[in-house]
Amino acid sequence: MRRELVEGLRYLLGHRFWRPLALTVALSNFFNTLAFSIFLVYAVRDLNLSATVIGLVLGIGNVGWLLGAVAANRLSARFGVGLTLVGSAMVFGPALLLARGVTVPTDPIPRRSADPRQLCWNRLQRTGLSFQQAVTPDRLLGRLNATRRFIVWGVIPLGSLAGGALASQIGLRPTLWVGAIGGSLSFLPLLFSPVRSIGRMEDAVREHSQVAAAAPDA
Repeated sequence: MRRELVEGLRYLLGHRFWRPLALTVALSNFFNTLAFSIFLVYAVRDLNLSATVIGLVLGIGNVGWLLGAVAANRLSARFGVGLTLVGSAMVFGPALLLARGVTVPTDPIPRRSADPRQLCWNRLQRTGLSFQQAVTPDRLLGRLNATRRFIVWGVIPLGSLAGGALASQIGLRPTLWVGAIGGSLSFLPLLFSPVRSIGRMEDAVREHSQVAAAAPDA
């Protein structure tokens, strides 16, 4: 098992596509969790929102997941896998500025309706995972997925701890700014990587499946 874990980690960190993709998702998860870990406290103390309003805001915002699922395949077919991934990651952070209420909203429900952050996140996840599953050799797919999830989910409790610690030191709103700005920069690993050059899903799968089969550790 130790050998398989090392092999999965080496494959992920050494791959020109999977490394920047995992890093972008990990950074997004970290800063999003950092902001969201204190969002309820901020909503109650600074915005004076009731429990009913907070529930409506969060519930309506989940429409973004459905819209993202519908849009992901169409966008990747039109613009290509690379541009869809980079574009989704670029919009994710700025959307966090609106969705998390960094400034006091006069009407919080419309501001979070069909949350663009969730829509972009769903597009990023669906497109990236579809491409990853299509071109990764079968014997490495389980190890790659396990390693990727360990990294991108492992930062979530760290983000929660950082959010609470930071809020106690600098306050709620500055901590939300840190989360929003950090999330806005999380697209950089994708932007400065070969991922942005990946074309249409069908062509990319056909091209890179051959490369992966010939050299799975490339």
